[in-house]
Amino acid sequence: MDGGRHASVVHLSCGHPGCAAIHESIFMSLARLAALCLVLLSVSSLSASAQEDYPFTGEWNCDGAPFVFTSTVYSTGDDDFTIQEVQEGSDGSYTLFLTDEVYITLSEITDDTLSFSSSESNRTMSCRRY
Repeated sequence: MDGGRHASVVHLSCGHPGCAAIHESIFMSLARLAALCLVLLSVSSLSASAQEDYPFTGEWNCDGAPFVFTSTVYSTGDDDFTIQEVQEGSDGSYTLFLTDEVYITLSEITDDTLSFSSSESNRTMSCRRY
């Protein structure tokens, strides 16, 4: 006995002439499945690496309001907005497009501070990293 653990072994040998073709078919199906798994793992790691961290990612206090930025979401605490596109300006600012008409601009970004402005208002907020 092996301590309660049993190994299952399937023997794929038989004397019938069709068995070789069946075994080859099973082997090829398993090989295709393994190749598909490797492709899916590669694609998954590529899409994860495509989501880069920007200097603005993290949790911020913007004039007393909690804001969170990831590479794909902007959150105000009450609402989450999907970031459709990120454009980096030549001055180091970032414009985050939430829709075709609504965007926010993050500028003067340091490790601890940034300025926030929205296309929906003329207000600029000063933000400090939590």
